[in-house]
Amino acid sequence: MKQRILYVDDDRANLDTFQRAFRFDYEVLTAESGPAGLEIVQKNPDIALIVADQRMPGMKGIEFLEKSMAINPHAQRLMLTAFTDVEALLGAIQKGHVYDYIVKPWDPDALKGIMNKAIAIYEDRMERIKQLMVARSENESLKTMVGAQYDVAHIVGADDGLKSILEQVKKVAGTDSTVLIRGESGTGKELIAHAVHGMSGRSKGPLVKLNCAALSEGVLESELFGHEKGAFTGAVQEKKGRFEIAHGGTLFLDEIGDLPEAVQVKLLRVIQEREFERVGGTETKRADVRLVAATHQPLEKLVEAGKFREDLFYRINVVPIEIPPLRERSGDIDKLVAHFCAKFNAETGKNVSVSDEAKKLLLAYEWPGNVRELANVIERAVIMGEGVLMPQDFTVDFNAITRQVQKGSLEKADEAVTVLESIHDEAASKLADAIRKANGNISEAARILGVPRSTLVYRFKKYGIV
Repeated sequence: MKQRILYVDDDRANLDTFQRAFRFDYEVLTAESGPAGLEIVQKNPDIALIVADQRMPGMKGIEFLEKSMAINPHAQRLMLTAFTDVEALLGAIQKGHVYDYIVKPWDPDALKGIMNKAIAIYEDRMERIKQLMVARSENESLKTMVGAQYDVAHIVGADDGLKSILEQVKKVAGTDSTVLIRGESGTGKELIAHAVHGMSGRSKGPLVKLNCAALSEGVLESELFGHEKGAFTGAVQEKKGRFEIAHGGTLFLDEIGDLPEAVQVKLLRVIQEREFERVGGTETKRADVRLVAATHQPLEKLVEAGKFREDLFYRINVVPIEIPPLRERSGDIDKLVAHFCAKFNAETGKNVSVSDEAKKLLLAYEWPGNVRELANVIERAVIMGEGVLMPQDFTVDFNAITRQVQKGSLEKADEAVTVLESIHDEAASKLADAIRKANGNISEAARILGVPRSTLVYRFKKYGIV
């Protein structure tokens, strides 16, 4: 079967020449502009190769190829140009936006040879992805049959930055006490919930998950407690809720701080009395469920603002577990980099590694998106890179790392102040103001700022406040 390729050029004559030259070798699609080409890429996910002219009005070829990569990261990309804009093209190649380029006027045989190589890379990669998907499907089926078991051995950092956290997990796992996992987005709260369930006596039962922030109030109530047939428009049959599905196991409620007030009342009753009714039903059902909740929000401030019930807060805050952000457990970063690099190498069929230079910068970066951000950065670098990954292979603003901050000093230098220095001074000023308002009480200052105490301590040390 012919592979489908796309050629984008603002010159109609060039498109016709390309079409005639390669119509017997490939299924050729053409577009006269970058935006038109992006529409074709969107509608044809099986395009193997995208060829573009560099000098086009409105959207240059490099910009088009970069945007096309976001839509179809697997298609190979080739640049045709009449200009030897080597620096820009090499930059695009290094970033993975372009596989190769050829200077016009092009020779059909030479161009065909380059395109065939690019398509061979595409076919090899798609075959590996196909094999990976089959293996993953088989693995998921196996997990469904035997039940996935989670313990500390599955968690990177169990012997370092998360050691104290996992000691808490071991202690609480053997009970039926409600657990509240707190931490910034991307720190791995769901992974800790898995560990609590997997190490508990309920591990043979189901672990049922629900994101409270993803659903409207009416849908959320039905998802939690189920509904009877005819309870509302569209309820054509009865439906079990998550509490019924999780019977004998664990229910994990992520982002519990986003629960609507009406649902909070019903959840409080389930926790207190271990019973509930479906929406539109009268039969009282028992809830044999262990509850684990998670949030990145400061629930105490939500209670003060009247957005979260105080009695519900105390009911779910029986055993609080706070996960520190990745910047506070930098000892885990090197292990996580190795872990994700190996993971995405296996998924893509590649064998790339991270250079020592890049590792140093990855260790120094503060990772505001925590482990989730690190995983995304490594995944993209592995997909787009080859061989040894250098700093430029990572989508991280490493320039921010190179700024040196004089510890304990908030005075501005005589020379011009950079944007980053201004941000630093403003952040330090806010922290100092908070500690003054709290009369030196760090826990109170944390509540004022709406951040965990551990995060505030880290920031104080960073900015030299205390």
